[in-house]
Amino acid sequence: MLKKMNLTGLASVAALALTMTSSPAAAECVIGSAPLFDPFAPYKEPGAIIHKESGFIFPATIAGFRRQCEMTTDFSGNNFEIGYVRDFDDDEIEIKIGIIHLEELNAEDHYKIVRPDMLSRYSNAASLSEGDYFVSGRPDIAAYQGIFDADNDGVPWHFSVTALDYGYWDARLTASYPQEIDSAAQEAIMELITAFQWQTPTSESKEGVAP
Repeated sequence: MLKKMNLTGLASVAALALTMTSSPAAAECVIGSAPLFDPFAPYKEPGAIIHKESGFIFPATIAGFRRQCEMTTDFSGNNFEIGYVRDFDDDEIEIKIGIIHLEELNAEDHYKIVRPDMLSRYSNAASLSEGDYFVSGRPDIAAYQGIFDADNDGVPWHFSVTALDYGYWDARLTASYPQEIDSAAQEAIMELITAFQWQTPTSESKEGVAP
């Protein structure tokens, strides 16, 4: 676990942590299946995207989810986000996965920075649980999670935020779905986490690595 920063240091990185959550104008999302311009390519397999700096792989489909965006980034290489969605009856489970470099932040620090912005997106948001999160099969990863009830345009809603500390890289997974499909959504999210958990981002450059 990395050391916590002092208050000044924490504030200095807050803007970076929130870039992908509160400032969508700073990012770009390209939708399509063709190999479009992507600074994080090469593509390891048809439709897969590799975040060049961390080596993290984002398949076009995984655990029943399909990728929404082929590119959502601030172009620094240190703040990268991909969206996934899975249909369930007439509803959708939306997932956002971010790979972020945040110096000297642990998982709880990361979570506390993005929590206010996530709460501001919904009405009547109330915490169901908040605390340390155990990633099954990966005791080496420190994680912190919050799960919330809310109202989304009159629809009872659930959303969660999970921050994971890999060391040099942090990851963030946000999930959003109607409350009526809570059980199915939680099962689907666990399938997605399990499918991704074998990966470990690295601080080494991946440039020049053959697909």
